[in-house]
Amino acid sequence: MPDANSINQAQKGFRYWLAADDRLVAAHGFESPGFDTLGFKPVELSEPGIVALVEKQDARRGRGFFAARTGGGTPLLIQAPHQYYDLRTGTLARKLFLESNAMAAAWNTTHRYHSDDTDLVHIADSYLHALSRAFADVHPKGRILQLHGFSSAKRESLAGREAQAILSDGSSYPSKALARLTDCLSQRLDIRALLYPRDVRELGATTNTLAADLRRRGFEGFVHLELDAELRKRLVRDADARNILIQCVAETRP
Repeated sequence: MPDANSINQAQKGFRYWLAADDRLVAAHGFESPGFDTLGFKPVELSEPGIVALVEKQDARRGRGFFAARTGGGTPLLIQAPHQYYDLRTGTLARKLFLESNAMAAAWNTTHRYHSDDTDLVHIADSYLHALSRAFADVHPKGRILQLHGFSSAKRESLAGREAQAILSDGSSYPSKALARLTDCLSQRLDIRALLYPRDVRELGATTNTLAADLRRRGFEGFVHLELDAELRKRLVRDADARNILIQCVAETRP
């Protein structure tokens, strides 16, 4: 896990980056004194209007891969913190980010079980936490959509086994906005989307340290979205379904 000073410095850099009118220019701030030791470098991607902060070749430590639109974008941060374990969540995050007008997206770059400190949403702090806090500072009414995958066969309850999607915010008292999002996905995607703990008592993100961190700071826009295997496959191959997901997220913001 990175030291606290590095994470705090990264959070300052992320806040400046996300708040900037020109994020391509702002990304180069990570090459300036005081930020150049964090291990990131800016890269303009082949997709037009996208800039990423990636780890330097000689400093790869599993910090993550962070991308943003060079300008504008709706206040939405899409995350796939377990892309190598929760199959297709990384691909789905990429498609949702590129096809929507989401401001930013983030992926893990090391398997969650590589070592004790590589599960970015279950360690005490990380660069992903820092990015999320920076986003919440810049857009306190925005949304963070964190994608996960689950196996129906491993669920302990009938509700869990029958669920196709489980939404939560890590608390026992989810917001009305999250309830509206759950119902929107159920109706428009014609799926069994359940809200924790209203409809199901498992997969509620109760040990997700990023969710808890944001909640302590008063940010109400965190969405922990668990998807079963078939729904992940559908969303990856079906652009219309992805569009419905993004529409529901946008229309039910807090």
